[in-house]
Amino acid sequence: MTEDERFMAIALEEARRALAEGNRPFGAAVVREGRVLARGRNLIESESDPTAHAEVVAVRNACRALNALSLEGATLYTTCEPCLMCTSAILWAKIPRVVIGAAWADAPTSFDKEKLAFFDVLGRGKYRFEYEVGVMREECVKLYGG
Repeated sequence: MTEDERFMAIALEEARRALAEGNRPFGAAVVREGRVLARGRNLIESESDPTAHAEVVAVRNACRALNALSLEGATLYTTCEPCLMCTSAILWAKIPRVVIGAAWADAPTSFDKEKLAFFDVLGRGKYRFEYEVGVMREECVKLYGG
């Protein structure tokens, strides 16, 4: 198992926890220097909070754990392509690398594909970051009914 797969497995655990709690199955983890700084899972339904996406929750948790506004040097692992809000959180936190399991294009038609997402905004801002797509893709797609 590669390092990216090891940390994506943690994001998958979080997605399964979200589903068990009555939320949609999205999970994320923030990692720096081989150490998990924080985890996050979709909490929208259980917390009645439309901003409680897995990536945002993970970024909030990591920033609180470090008492910092910047997550420079970290990698965000997420089971699905981040939406526009989550992509903005990644940019604001200065996360330089994102590892994505499934793209929105991989997901079933229940996703609102008309909304902007990660790949729609790449290259539009001056802050640049690395990304990798398809890490444990099949396992992530299964979460979304694929």
